[in-house]
Amino acid sequence: MKAQYQQFIRTHNHKTAINGETLVALNGLTERNHVEYLQDVCADLFPNPQGLKALDMGAAHGVCAMALAELGMQVAAYDMYRSSVAIVHKMAMEQHLNISFRVGGSLQIEQLQEKFDLIHDRDCLTNIPLPLDRARFLQSLRKMLAEDGKLVIRTSILSPQFDPDDSFESICLDADYVLWRQTPESDAPGVVAMNGRHWTAQKRLPPAEVIRQELCRAGFMILDEEIELVPGNNPSILRLVVTSAPGR
Repeated sequence: MKAQYQQFIRTHNHKTAINGETLVALNGLTERNHVEYLQDVCADLFPNPQGLKALDMGAAHGVCAMALAELGMQVAAYDMYRSSVAIVHKMAMEQHLNISFRVGGSLQIEQLQEKFDLIHDRDCLTNIPLPLDRARFLQSLRKMLAEDGKLVIRTSILSPQFDPDDSFESICLDADYVLWRQTPESDAPGVVAMNGRHWTAQKRLPPAEVIRQELCRAGFMILDEEIELVPGNNPSILRLVVTSAPGR
C-alpha cells in the first residue's frame, strides 16, 4: 500500500495540507508520518472531499482532525478528555475550519447517532483490551459508516522484536494478547489478582492476522493495509483501510 500511495503522490504532485507550524503547535511532530498517510489515503479515496463528513476517533491534540478539516471535510473530533482538544478548538476557530468537538469514551460512540463518509481511529482499538468490547466497538463503527464510507484504522500489533519481559515497566502479555500493567492492590473495578500481584488490562496487542479476523467478523472488508516496524523493543503499527462488506 505504501508503494501505491507513493506512486500516487509522484503522479499527482500531492502535498500534505497540514503545515509544520500546525504540527508544532499541536505537539504533533511525532504524528507526521501518520498524518501524511491519512491525507494520502483521503486523496486516493475521496477525490472531492469538500463537505464530506469525517469522524476522528481518539482525537487527542487534534492533529488528524486538523489535517482532515484542511482537506475541506466537516470533522467531528471525538476524545474522552475535553482538555485534549482545547488547543485545536482555538486553532480551528482562528482558521475557520469546520471541526466540532465531542467528548466520550470509545464504547459510547453509538450515542452520536450520525453517519460519516470517513471514520479515522487512531489507537482506540488498541486501548480496548477485552474481545467482547472490541467487537462491540467495531460493530458500532460499521453502523456509523455512510454508504460507501471508509474506516481508516491505526493500531498496535505484536511484532517479533517486542518482548514485554525485556521492558523496564512491570507489564506482562497473556495468551489472549492482552497487555497487563502491575498496579497497587485495590478493590477498584478492573484490578485483577494474578500470580500474587495486582494488574489492570491496558491494551490488546495481537498479531496482524487476529486484527484482520476481528474486522471480518464485525462485517468489514479490508481494502488495503501496511505495517510499520518501530525500532527498539516496541510493537509494530498496522494501518488498514476497510469498508462495510457487501450484504452486511
